Amino acid sequence: MIDTNVSTGTPVEKGWFEALKEKLNIENLTKKFDLSKEKIITLLLYLGAGFIFGFLFKKYFRYVFVLALIIVGIYALQKTGAITVTVDWTRMNEVFGIKGIPQIDGNMFSIFWGWIKANLAVSISFLLGFIIGWKVS
Repeated sequence: MIDTNVSTGTPVEKGWFEALKEKLNIENLTKKFDLSKEKIITLLLYLGAGFIFGFLFKKYFRYVFVLALIIVGIYALQKTGAITVTVDWTRMNEVFGIKGIPQIDGNMFSIFWGWIKANLAVSISFLLGFIIGWKVS
């Protein structure tokens, strides 16, 4: 890159390190990606949660599998009418700070994909943390 010397007006060539340092400047990155301090903290928290979840998931996979079987059993009991389980999803979303999505008529995949699109940065952050946690353990 060529820059101009302020005092003499002569062109001065920048090195690759200076150009890289200028591009990776924190202020430039925050403006480019429209990040605030709160967004960065949120993304780091979800990255950490994904890391912990991925680490513990791989380490305790057997227990997670048994828990999944228990949840499937509870679901089957609810479908047969033996028990009733109710979750206030609006309150759960408020507690965890997750944006709701409009009601979608469709299958579960389209609802899940709508939620991912509404919370894209958080989803990617959590997924990266999960992958890193999985690889570390």
